[in-house]
Amino acid sequence: MKAIKSPEHDRRLARAADPAEKYDVAILGGSMAAGLLGAVLSRQGVRVLLVGAADDDSDPAGETTVPYTAEVFLLLAKRFQVPEIAAFGLFTDLPPWVRSESGVKKSLGFLYHHPGRPQDPHECVQFNVPNEHGEWHLYRRGVDRYTRELAAKYGAALAGADVFVSDAWVEEDEGRVRVSDGTVYRARFLVDCVGPDSPLLVRNGGDDAEPRLRHTSRVYATQMRGVVPFEALVPPSRQDKVTPWSEGTVHHLFDGGWVQLVDFGNHKESRNPTTSVTLSVDPERFPDLPEEPDKAFRQVVERFPDLARQFENATPVRPWTVETRYQRTASTTHGERWFGLERTAARNDMFLARDATMAAESVHALASVLIPAVRRDNWSPAPFARVALFQEALGEFNDRLLHAARTACQDFRLWNAFSRVWLLWQILADLSLKRARLDAESSGDWSVCEQYELGGIWFQCPRGLRELIDRSLETVDEVRRGGLAAGAAADRIFAELRREPFVPPLYAFGDPGARVYRFTLPKRLQMLFWVKTKAPADFRRLLTVDNVSGVTAASSR
Repeated sequence: MKAIKSPEHDRRLARAADPAEKYDVAILGGSMAAGLLGAVLSRQGVRVLLVGAADDDSDPAGETTVPYTAEVFLLLAKRFQVPEIAAFGLFTDLPPWVRSESGVKKSLGFLYHHPGRPQDPHECVQFNVPNEHGEWHLYRRGVDRYTRELAAKYGAALAGADVFVSDAWVEEDEGRVRVSDGTVYRARFLVDCVGPDSPLLVRNGGDDAEPRLRHTSRVYATQMRGVVPFEALVPPSRQDKVTPWSEGTVHHLFDGGWVQLVDFGNHKESRNPTTSVTLSVDPERFPDLPEEPDKAFRQVVERFPDLARQFENATPVRPWTVETRYQRTASTTHGERWFGLERTAARNDMFLARDATMAAESVHALASVLIPAVRRDNWSPAPFARVALFQEALGEFNDRLLHAARTACQDFRLWNAFSRVWLLWQILADLSLKRARLDAESSGDWSVCEQYELGGIWFQCPRGLRELIDRSLETVDEVRRGGLAAGAAADRIFAELRREPFVPPLYAFGDPGARVYRFTLPKRLQMLFWVKTKAPADFRRLLTVDNVSGVTAASSR
């Protein structure tokens, strides 16, 4: 792949790291979260040092967004005055070189498969992204680099592309970072985004022997050439007028696992002909797969005729990564003068855009306490402990969703119901966070965007949403425990979606047959009528003109 070079990189705007300087914050690791945090802190006057890690480009990472992800990016951009981050929520506003490596995301698609049978066109769900949104597939090597360049643009110092973190520790009220050439840097605070191999994490207890997560999976990940678009194998006309699958994120579901496809070459500007391919399976359901990852992958997909055809001539373009138990949690995620962020704190399946979303959520929460700590030179542990608990709550909520998703894969009827609850949550979370952000911008009080004690949904949302999600996930758990049949569980969830007064008629959430969703003009008019006549009062506040209008990156400047 021949990519367009970054202008920032060509101009060498990065400030070289100086071992004689004592930085306010040293950020370890070169992930998107590290770069975003570095950009936000630098823009706010914090003296930042960025130091990469040896495995930055080798670990699988979140590569998709949903409208709620975009709203978290916009929150970062607005609150901390970094307008470039707003473009992370609108693909067309990104720099051309980032777009050339990454893909568009016009839909979120789910296709259910049975062993030995062609895919049934009646067993699919597709959520089409409304036109005012600009979701995308993040080619993480380029995107991670771009965030580091943003940090450099706002004044962060970079330790250099040829050196990496080799050790890190805290002593005498300051953090120390040793890099691979032996140089030692100092900072008043360390933020660790290195991941499970972090030396700072090892010094502070390492990982839990048993992860504090319910979901378990064996994960195989790579990037491939030659993956046939599914619409070329099965004409969209057979599947209730779906849009081309490859223009969005595709999930092939089966009992015991899924394959997620993220196409980077699905638009005219692309110079990246590869597709990210991630296989996640329940280790208990697939205990005897070959040790060789490519053979293991082939053995799984060849059970399903249409999947086998899609990958018949596909070849990996980078080494497979494979983890027998992908889940992990750190035994300690914060301490005196240090904080373990994102991939250092925990790891779980990269599914339903949660990985990239939680990275942005965690960056927002940590920045909100780091900036005042630097300005006041007050490193009291209480604010950081609060953020650590919030980060853990995000992980727990994500784990519940993943645990339910794996169970829902037992039966398409159950997946059909579970996916509606997920979509409802995503839509209302997007609108609710936007309402909170607009209120904060108007009042200057950002505490409405910091209600971390509420857990995974950390802002006010329509009354009844949290309870509906809890009941739905508990219903799916009943199926896993053997106390309820999958079809009966699906019926129960759909009945709740039809009954709850706060559930909008936008997509007929309670109708099992409404499996292809588009936000058409008739649906918009239907929503307007519902808001004016039947919607609960707290829901009407989410559908004011300012809250439903699209906001472009350009308008955020």
